[in-house]
Amino acid sequence: METRSGLFRRQWPAVACGALLWSVAFGAGWRWAPADPTGVSYAPKHGDWNLFTEILARNVGVSAALFLGVVTFGVMTIPLTLLTGALAGYYGGQGGAVLGARGVVRHLLPHMPLELACLALAAAAGLVPLVTRARAGLTGRPARGAAPGGTTGFLAGFGFPDACRLWGVSLAGLVVAAGVETWVST
Repeated sequence: METRSGLFRRQWPAVACGALLWSVAFGAGWRWAPADPTGVSYAPKHGDWNLFTEILARNVGVSAALFLGVVTFGVMTIPLTLLTGALAGYYGGQGGAVLGARGVVRHLLPHMPLELACLALAAAAGLVPLVTRARAGLTGRPARGAAPGGTTGFLAGFGFPDACRLWGVSLAGLVVAAGVETWVST
């Protein structure tokens, strides 16, 4: 039976690349967000199922865009990760300016680490084919552990089964993050 630890052991380079790209883009967006929150306001929301589905749909949409980079063998995941990470950081930075430190702790900190980690994991899933082939090219041999034992074929050689598994883990975490954002962070 496949374990998550086996998946992460096999795909740690893709996870590291996805996390690095997402974190750098998020940090740059946060840094470039305006320090003066003029024109930005905080509108309190009430936690209900409509808000939950709205948050979940938005996050799953971003996650799907990052994951669907596998169609281009990971190439389109790079600019999408940089763009979505920078936008998330920019909006987070604006929120920080509006809410202040206390508001960030109350309204962003409960859900943001899990949400951002899950989006970075979706980026990692989209990068799996690119990283798998890069590893094979750099070492001159097929990437060891690119797919679980017994999985063969063209798609397995690019790590597609693992990319799908990583995205599944990302989606599961996004459901939890949306619940926390809806009923804890609001």
